[in-house]
Amino acid sequence: MCFEKCHGLCPWVSTIFSVIEEISDRDDIPLDLSTIYSFLREEQIKIAKFLEEDTPTDETLDYWAKEVRKQSLQRQFKELANEEDINLGRVEAIIHDLGNLGKYIPLYRPIDKIPPLSEKPESLIRTGFTDLDQILKFGLSNLMVIAGKTGEGKTSLGLGILHYISREKPVGVVSIEMTGEEVRARVENSFGTLPKNLFVSDPSALSILELKQICKGMKGDQGVVAILIDYLQLMREREDFRSRHLEVSHIIRRIKEIGKELEIAMIVISQLSRSIDHRGEGSYPTLSDLKESGDIEFAADKILFIHHPQKGDEDYRGENVKLLILAKNRSGETGKIKVYWNGSKTKFGNYQGGDANGRSNHS
Repeated sequence: MCFEKCHGLCPWVSTIFSVIEEISDRDDIPLDLSTIYSFLREEQIKIAKFLEEDTPTDETLDYWAKEVRKQSLQRQFKELANEEDINLGRVEAIIHDLGNLGKYIPLYRPIDKIPPLSEKPESLIRTGFTDLDQILKFGLSNLMVIAGKTGEGKTSLGLGILHYISREKPVGVVSIEMTGEEVRARVENSFGTLPKNLFVSDPSALSILELKQICKGMKGDQGVVAILIDYLQLMREREDFRSRHLEVSHIIRRIKEIGKELEIAMIVISQLSRSIDHRGEGSYPTLSDLKESGDIEFAADKILFIHHPQKGDEDYRGENVKLLILAKNRSGETGKIKVYWNGSKTKFGNYQGGDANGRSNHS
């Protein structure tokens, strides 16, 4: 259990702790009561007598260290709550530290004690798209970004993946763009049924702190294994950033952390920048087209683009066939997968070959 001088309620406690810290960092001075007293003024020595009289034993030391840390965090939280301009980033950090106070998290482990990545079918999350699942290897704690131009079907693809997963496991969607009623209408139109295992949150605005609260609730109360966020560019933090680029970088990194901490697969919808339009109609999307932040590319485990090939392209199979381009895959190969697009149902399905009259078996 580590704590700092700021965790002490009284100034003299912080002073004594600073002395202990200074002595412990020096190799030429032993750390004992005599050396501690030699660094203190006479009035401070009188106060520091509690070190002799009321020092915890080895058996209770860890308990009292945690108690001091807990009291300090609770005091800092109350102080922040009384401020006019609340620092939400600091509030989130305190809540995180309080939640992990009783947990033992080792700083390192022997490599042979680390369990191997499992590629067993039951440990992976399948999307329902047969060709994609063969190479994707999507698992818990993974972050997958679905990106594409406006109108390409990003939300439809995300909801389709959730609908498939919900056949066996609970899932959630956090929609900033649509209301809960609109999400319900989309799901009913696309699939005809409402899965009992799909949970919806539709905040009018969303910060990382609020997203984490929603995810923790869905995970703790419903046991969700995957959450869709629609969409990244609508999220905002309340603290000031020097640029939108830095803000989005912060947001995507924190989404990744939430997924790892809660062991949830995170699926994030993202827009593409307008740079793709400047390359000409029909240009294939690349990682550099991700809007507002290069950190999206680095944080994501999987990046999936939706693209509609134009007539004359080698991938063109008709107006009802689109491409899923797996541009980044941390645990496997990349590639292009053809999928069937049903525009009236706003629904993707497995492509069965042939021309645009192919039908979907994905429901």
